[in-house]
Amino acid sequence: MRATRRAAATAAAAVLVALTLANGTATALAAGSPIAGTSPAYQQFSEFCARHFSADPDEEMLRALGPDLRTLPGGTWRHVSESSACVAWETNLPARSYVEYGPTPEYGNRTEEGERPFFLHVHYLRDLKPDTLYHYRLVAATGKGARTATEDATLATRATPNAVRLPGRLAGPPYLLDQPNATYLLTDDVVARSSAMNIAADGVTLDLGGHTVVYDEVAGSADPGADEGLFGWHSTRNPCGIRTADGKSGIRILNGTVIQGKGRGTSRPAGYNPVFLRRPRDIVVAGLTVAYSGSQVTGLFVNNAYDGVRVHHNVIRDEGTELYNRHQGVDGVMFNVGQTQEPATCHHNLIKRTRHRGITVSSNNELHSNEIYVDSYATNSYGIMYYSQRGAQGLSLHGNRIFGAGFHPVGIGSGQGWSNVQISGNYIQMQGTEKEWRWRGGEGGGDASAVSAEGIYPVNAIRFQRPGGDIQHSGNVMVVKGRGEDCFMRGLWLVAGEQGAHGLLFRDNLIKVIAEDDLADGYALSCGGAGQESRATTVALTGNTVLSNICHVQFGDNYSHGGRYVFSSNRFVRVGQDPRYRTLRLGWRGWRYDTYGHVFIDTEFDGGAGYDSVSFDGGSAGRYDFSVAWPLQIQTRAGAVVSISDATGAEVFAGRAPEAGRVVVPLTQYVRTRNGKSVLTPHKVSVTVGGQMNTWAVTMDAARSIEMVP
Repeated sequence: MRATRRAAATAAAAVLVALTLANGTATALAAGSPIAGTSPAYQQFSEFCARHFSADPDEEMLRALGPDLRTLPGGTWRHVSESSACVAWETNLPARSYVEYGPTPEYGNRTEEGERPFFLHVHYLRDLKPDTLYHYRLVAATGKGARTATEDATLATRATPNAVRLPGRLAGPPYLLDQPNATYLLTDDVVARSSAMNIAADGVTLDLGGHTVVYDEVAGSADPGADEGLFGWHSTRNPCGIRTADGKSGIRILNGTVIQGKGRGTSRPAGYNPVFLRRPRDIVVAGLTVAYSGSQVTGLFVNNAYDGVRVHHNVIRDEGTELYNRHQGVDGVMFNVGQTQEPATCHHNLIKRTRHRGITVSSNNELHSNEIYVDSYATNSYGIMYYSQRGAQGLSLHGNRIFGAGFHPVGIGSGQGWSNVQISGNYIQMQGTEKEWRWRGGEGGGDASAVSAEGIYPVNAIRFQRPGGDIQHSGNVMVVKGRGEDCFMRGLWLVAGEQGAHGLLFRDNLIKVIAEDDLADGYALSCGGAGQESRATTVALTGNTVLSNICHVQFGDNYSHGGRYVFSSNRFVRVGQDPRYRTLRLGWRGWRYDTYGHVFIDTEFDGGAGYDSVSFDGGSAGRYDFSVAWPLQIQTRAGAVVSISDATGAEVFAGRAPEAGRVVVPLTQYVRTRNGKSVLTPHKVSVTVGGQMNTWAVTMDAARSIEMVP
């Protein structure tokens, strides 16, 4: 990733021509040029992504998503206009794609392939004839020769005689779209000195007709559409591409491209967004491609929306590298939705690059099937971020594919104050590189605000910090690889907090962390807490598979210490023979912070992993321990009295058998500290049924079962 070690970026393939302005009127763009130029940063990152994420897919991607290329029917969408169409679909693996189309099944035309392989594919069919039937099919291919094509399909264009045509008699740009329930149809490319389109009525459909809108073409140009009373404070600080007036409903924005022009304005304090939606209700944004490069600019900004928000099948392309306020952040999609009766949905969006965050969400959101690539330029960047909203609840994140690299990126995180969250079936892959000083300047003293005490800038798959409760991560696949000096990696980064949170479960996930050379470091599971240990907060990890060649579990690190973690029926697999490897590490490099009370129940080990591969790295005065336990299953009659005591005589269980008569109790074999093992087995087990007591001595060094059914 270091720019000085890369070859110079190739010249942009798509070049914007004939971009002369004539009194702010519309000006044609070069045909077939949907993106006006490509920045060196984007070119470099695109090559990086192709090399690390799609040219040779990780074996875990193939296991999780399928080894053979195929089209996924649930991801297909299209919009047919008067003389254009937007066609989108999804494949299970990254592939280059195009659409073949024409008036007959022989086709004769095809769209251009994308710059690298993707899972999501959005293509524009332009220069079609109105009231005409077209045949088309969707084609995708991998670099290894696999190919998939759909069967022949048809679409029919229809003339829209009642549409308001732009550019036309309507003055602009900026164009004021203020006819209720009207359809506005773009019939040519548009270039605007400042803002381009202002939607100020309910029921407006804006169909870009497959064309391109350029805004902010001339730096510092006055924005004649900046009516703060109508469009709100944020969107009128500076020009925007397309913006909606406050609280409008029934809006549809479809089928075209919005590009920030040569002005490259900086969103300080706000503005310059390609699309800004102010408190909308019942709004659909689909089939858009947006590209921008100005400092602190967000691609698609949904601001305090109400019911009926649907954002899908859009393409976001961030070509910039600058931001001045990492706390404010820079988003591909800011999905800020207020109090709603139904979940707001954001799905099948392709974020080809974001310099900081992919999608930031709020309460009652559903995000699924998005594809996000993070090229982080400042700390605390995220593929999907749900963060710091006390009392926030109601979130479903599923089926997303997230990739990232750069300055301290996180795939999904981090749950602060959230409750009722389901994160399932996501694929996350992060690539660590040698440390770069990418962010220079701005709020908080630039790099200084992002430097940890150890000078570590990790790449992280999932960050989970100080949650509320009832949060479940299940069926996710996390792959983190890295190489280079000061490269540091985490799979799960868990900071349980001290709030007494409940219902925190990680179930049936796969986590893989691999150091690709002897310079990279890290661990698959970072298990810590905020400050000292809180017995009231327990994180359960059940049925997960964890692979690593460097470390499986780190209790407490430079950022977090304490917390209590219960591992049940997990599988730990050592990969390779790196001499630095340890299955478990407790404490952090001589720091005196306690981390104790952790439990491993019925764990499976492969490849040389095991409880004896352990390192106690914290200060000598700290408390560090974990215990090893195994399940004992007792089959008896309902209501039977069960009592169990350990080798010290301490009673560890007392109760009655439930209706099914089956009791399962985890019993501790030993507690491991820096000084060795304290063995607590054999256990004495007593079962009383109908006044008859039976007693067993059971050595719990494996899963056991006993039966007493008189």
